[in-house]
Amino acid sequence: MTVDEIVQRVGERSRRLASGLPVARAPLGSDFSLNGVVPAPTSFRAAAVLVPLVRREPGMTVLLTQRTDDMPSHAGQIAFPGGRRQAEDVDAVATALRETEEEVGLSRTFVDVIGAVDHYRTGTGYEITPIVAIVRPGFTTHADPREVADVVAFLLSREAGYVNGQTLAVDGGMVMP
Repeated sequence: MTVDEIVQRVGERSRRLASGLPVARAPLGSDFSLNGVVPAPTSFRAAAVLVPLVRREPGMTVLLTQRTDDMPSHAGQIAFPGGRRQAEDVDAVATALRETEEEVGLSRTFVDVIGAVDHYRTGTGYEITPIVAIVRPGFTTHADPREVADVVAFLLSREAGYVNGQTLAVDGGMVMP
């Protein structure tokens, strides 16, 4: 899938979701879809993550974080940058961009937001809004050592039929040409 196709598909779904128009049902919408063992929380806190798709020479990559081993929840897990909505955040986009800047130092000046896609409800009581964006190369990341152990990028490879993981961190930071 090309960058233009990603932008077109995500943009169209985001517009339809925002306007209340019907959309095809997402295959999974929560942790509860996976196992159904734990009852769903009765209320959810708003959160957002950035799905940062980076244009790179070998192809499109997705930027992810590895949480530190001493985090109170989800320690050591690979995750999109993001977190809980704060009072000063006007919307999910503001939350995703703020959290990304805080966690990995990726300046919003490199980020072109395409739009939001389907919300995801977690077993820990969050309703997460994924914000898909295209990130222009040339930025430098600086992981917040309180939350992020590493910043990694995975090359999205259609030809291989799988995602090929590639760590690009150098001396605690990552420089994207």
